[in-house]
Amino acid sequence: METLPFREKYELELMPIAIGGKKLELYGIRNWDVFVNNLAEKGEEYINEFPFWVKIWEASIVLADHLIRIGLEKENEILEIGAGMGVTGLFLGAFGHKVTITDYEEDALELLRMNVERNGLNNVSVRKLDWNNPDLTGRYDIICGSELVYNETSIGPIINLFRKYLQPEGTVFLSHDFRRMCMIKFIGMVPGRFEIENIAKTLRCEDEVHKVIIHTLRLK
Repeated sequence: METLPFREKYELELMPIAIGGKKLELYGIRNWDVFVNNLAEKGEEYINEFPFWVKIWEASIVLADHLIRIGLEKENEILEIGAGMGVTGLFLGAFGHKVTITDYEEDALELLRMNVERNGLNNVSVRKLDWNNPDLTGRYDIICGSELVYNETSIGPIINLFRKYLQPEGTVFLSHDFRRMCMIKFIGMVPGRFEIENIAKTLRCEDEVHKVIIHTLRLK
């Protein structure tokens, strides 16, 4: 069966997004709400099919803003996992950091490449990463991700990614909506090698207020 080209499969729109005083223009999926409505209607049976990458999740904006504000060292090598739209990694790249943005879905990777090129982010690379069979090389000073855990089967593979790719003195930053109970369980299962700091932040979007939790995991 022939696969449609990316631009024929989705209706795209350019979205200006500003974080930390910088603005990027990102291609996004115009009708992403159709997918979200399907998720709301079908519930758990649809979760394995849901393309999480089609939406900019509030937790990724909050995480990007947080990492920009804390002043990461420019020489840090940063890995974003489960990137989806890649908001965190793209903005870190815009602030001069060397970032590897990863996802598993081919359509998500295509959109990421388009947005890297659109914004001239030569210091940002896009790679496919299968959490169950990771094949990246090297280690990273920072690993970050938002809204990573939606079912318990991904907990073990994510912990293994930390073991494989985090530098000995590296730091992990994870963000999620405070209602995401799977993520709370994940944090409880992280090995005792980490010191964990948890902070809550809020993001106001029009008439909505989103509460986001950021976990900072530092190797002891």
